[in-house]
Amino acid sequence: SFVEPCYDARRARIDTELKARAEALNATPIMPDDLLEEAYALTEWQVIYESQFEKEFLQVPEECLILTMQLNQKYFALRDAEGRLMNRFLLVSQLEAKDGGAAISSGNARVVRARLADAKFFYDQDRQEKLETRVDGLKHVVYHNKLGSQAERMLRVKTMAGLFADLIGADRAKAERAAMLAKADLRTLMVGEFPELQGIM
Repeated sequence: SFVEPCYDARRARIDTELKARAEALNATPIMPDDLLEEAYALTEWQVIYESQFEKEFLQVPEECLILTMQLNQKYFALRDAEGRLMNRFLLVSQLEAKDGGAAISSGNARVVRARLADAKFFYDQDRQEKLETRVDGLKHVVYHNKLGSQAERMLRVKTMAGLFADLIGADRAKAERAAMLAKADLRTLMVGEFPELQGIM
């Protein structure tokens, strides 16, 4: 086993290795600072391996795929030369594997597959129902003890959106509809499982 005690050296090593491994795949790694910080801190000797998941999961919105990889597994998602999300990802290990990392890669592929299968299931279920049918469910979501439910909040925002639309010469009906739907995704399975996606779904 190896240990790199210097934090800055670990940072430089992982930055260099991630970019080099991605470049070999003609890809660009998605490397948010908070994820990099975790990778620097969790490993004392970083070894980068590549893994992948089935292409069918790319049907799920990329925000969910990226969130799942980053938040749950600390993986680095990849974009191809055109900027599209790939079904490959990079992971940081502490182990210099004798088999070149084949077992580590396949093990991580199994782990992420289960998470992405859940995401795909929730997404497919949510798409069977229109967003507007979920608006009524906002009556059961507390916004604030003194300000009522999300449904009551939505009605207030809808009124303001209509007034603002009139002031700037925008389409009042569209503004009110946007306000009505803005919080409806709180009632989706996807947001229930991945709260960070509220407002995106």
